[in-house]
Amino acid sequence: MRKLLRLSLACLIGLAVAQERPAAGTSIYHVTVIDVSTGTELRDRTVRIERSHIASIAPAQETDSSQPGAVDAHGAFLIPGLWDMHVHVHDQDELPLYVANGVTGIRIMSGDKDTPALRAELAKPAPSPEIYLASAIVDGSPAVWPGSIVVKKAADARRTVDQIKRSGADFIKIYSRVPRDAYFAIADEAQRQHIPFEGHVPDEITAQEASSAGQRSFEHLQGLALACSSAQESQMGEMNRARFFRDRMVIEAQAYRNLDQAKCRALFAEFRSNQTWQVPTLTVLRLWGHLDDSKFLSDSRLAYIDRRFRDRWEERIQPQIGRWTNSQFQLARNLFSMDQHLVGAMFQAGVPIMAGTDAMNPYCFPGFSLHDELALLVESGLTPLAALQSATINPAVFLGRTGELGNIEAGKIANLVLLGADPLADIRNTTQVQAVWLEGKYFDKAGLVDMLEKARPKGKR
Repeated sequence: MRKLLRLSLACLIGLAVAQERPAAGTSIYHVTVIDVSTGTELRDRTVRIERSHIASIAPAQETDSSQPGAVDAHGAFLIPGLWDMHVHVHDQDELPLYVANGVTGIRIMSGDKDTPALRAELAKPAPSPEIYLASAIVDGSPAVWPGSIVVKKAADARRTVDQIKRSGADFIKIYSRVPRDAYFAIADEAQRQHIPFEGHVPDEITAQEASSAGQRSFEHLQGLALACSSAQESQMGEMNRARFFRDRMVIEAQAYRNLDQAKCRALFAEFRSNQTWQVPTLTVLRLWGHLDDSKFLSDSRLAYIDRRFRDRWEERIQPQIGRWTNSQFQLARNLFSMDQHLVGAMFQAGVPIMAGTDAMNPYCFPGFSLHDELALLVESGLTPLAALQSATINPAVFLGRTGELGNIEAGKIANLVLLGADPLADIRNTTQVQAVWLEGKYFDKAGLVDMLEKARPKGKR
């Protein structure tokens, strides 16, 4: 059974922004409850919370307002707490930004070789979302990122799975350069040791093979254009030889031009059959085509990013800004459009999808960008309800925790978000966060604003 990190909220007791209700419970009355399983809107309800869980949901009564700790929602919309299923955390100070944006759970996609020490560090800040924590990145040689676990052959891979399992990570994070033999050894050993493996589809593996091997999630749509191409084999060879990101873009564009509808349908059917989840991370995919857009690069949310991380962002994007031609930026925009069409096609085919942003990559903002991702999913063809499901009930299904999370029902954890407008009418209304309940702890609008203010790096207030 997967172990999820419950971050301690003990230090909230003295935090001005948190309003902890008495043990007798609290009520949210005159609220519209959204059932994210069906899209049903239950109007004028009272949701009663006892400690950290939802106790009951019932039609509102005139006496509700006199209950201790009662909150009058005035017809506003209550949804389950949101999950961002692909993030990176560079500093613990980022964690409250998630809560302030209604994100009560995150999947961290790059852990550390010392998992217990990382968990202890992540447990220090408050308020913090719940965390589903990756191992250190498992990659081939040379590894893309420092701190990765390098595997070169099957024996390395099996030892690595054993080490990760014993370390207490929730899952194995696979990366792009894992060799073919090592990949299948990881898949076999992970199944034997009952630990999921998730992440990139390695360059030497087809999307079809990764799905059949039991990889639980694919990130960034990697390998999907090639998997749908009539020239998949030759284009995989070209991709493995490509030296630069712009070269990979050209090959992916060729794959989209060689799209084979029958192969796509078969691939999507395999994803459904194998329950291979897709986390498109459209927020980060959109980035590359907008690096020539001054409005995009002057986003006001930069105020919440520490200067040292903004400098790292600049280091990563400057090669493109300085060297790419207008046609290369246009190619990136065209590729993103095709990626969105692919996401829409997967949704129509019933492929399971979750929302993820790839924060803290450049211009992927902790907490804030999940709302961008939901809007991009709707632009891609998902309904507002399906987009909302991708950040609520779908993560609960993925985590095997539908008894605790994912919908607003009696007995479930009271991770809730109050919205000022209906997200099923316009998904962008998820930005209108009026209040958050985190394991039953109440943060009103003023408290959330104060939380954001405290999260600003010093000197930017």
